Amino acid sequence: MPALTDQPKNFSPTRSRYTPMSIPLLLSLACAASLVSACQGTILSEEEQDKLSIAVETRWAIPPEVAAAGDQQDVSYTGAGAWHGSSSCAGGLLSGTAEFKNFILASFPQVSEVGGYNCRSIVGNSSRMSVHGTGRAIDIHIPTINGNADNAAGDPIGNWLIANAEAIGVQYIIWDRTQWTASRPDGSKSRRYGGAHPHNDHLHVELSPSGGLGNTDWFDGPHETPSTPSCETIEATGGVLETDSLCLHLNGPSRYWRSVDDAGNESSLVWTNAFQSDTPSNWAQFELQFAEANSYRVEVFLDPAYGKYNATRYRVNHGGETTNLVIDQSAGQGWTSLGNFAFSAGGGQSVSVFDNVSSAPGSNRSIMVDAVRFIPEP
Repeated sequence: MPALTDQPKNFSPTRSRYTPMSIPLLLSLACAASLVSACQGTILSEEEQDKLSIAVETRWAIPPEVAAAGDQQDVSYTGAGAWHGSSSCAGGLLSGTAEFKNFILASFPQVSEVGGYNCRSIVGNSSRMSVHGTGRAIDIHIPTINGNADNAAGDPIGNWLIANAEAIGVQYIIWDRTQWTASRPDGSKSRRYGGAHPHNDHLHVELSPSGGLGNTDWFDGPHETPSTPSCETIEATGGVLETDSLCLHLNGPSRYWRSVDDAGNESSLVWTNAFQSDTPSNWAQFELQFAEANSYRVEVFLDPAYGKYNATRYRVNHGGETTNLVIDQSAGQGWTSLGNFAFSAGGGQSVSVFDNVSSAPGSNRSIMVDAVRFIPEP
């Protein structure tokens, strides 16, 4: 068994999303019969929940393979120029922008609407014209989850835009506090976005003048609907989400996640270390989608060789409600119940595990993530 060495998490936590495709994940917990009372999820008081209800501030973190594809894209940036009033505006979307907008609406069902033309100056700089006024920009709206960006819905769109930027003529993207500029040097095209609006409910996308007019390669032929892998749906009969599920998202710096291939529910688990902080660094989230509304017992799989911390924080978002609880992972051995929860049909629900704690975690600080199981209540 690999040594569970401490990880130096005494840094200012990076709160970016990182989902390595090669690391499978499962959420499961269990206890021997004699340990059930010690291992059951303890629901926190309202005061404790309020203390821990800080928003988990992830942002769009572009996967390495997408960033590499983006480095092959070269689109010169063309701004809108000075703002001279409405006489400067195009009067509507350009032909290419309009075609591109319709394609986005038809191809990505998670999009609620697409905004476009807006004759105005830049927010925060009244002397410059917004690219929306040129007819070369659209806003792709994604409904938020509890006020936070739905990265599972929005990230695939942003990633697809980057990979096809040159063919389409995409010069600039803002999504969930990250900006990507096609004209920047390789390796530095993405940066944190610190504007007044975090763009957590829409992707702002700008086309080049050629893209706006439909004169780039993408507009020459039929447009294939993008293939975007999606999280599986939990049927009314219940099911298990393993560590290789697309529903599982590993957040935070990848160097602090450790994978193990010969342990866990399906011989695969990951682990990290708890650390003292007000803000999560490495945390895992299972995105949940249900075929039908129902009440389920939620169980997670534990192995005390890897889950050693006795007050691991979990959060279950279910049916429009949020429940925070703590689990003694060291008391678990196999499947263990987090509790019974009523889930709504559809998505926007989740089970999360966090690495930050309010006091020094001590020496037994490792936190594991393995499979999660849903058993319908009779």
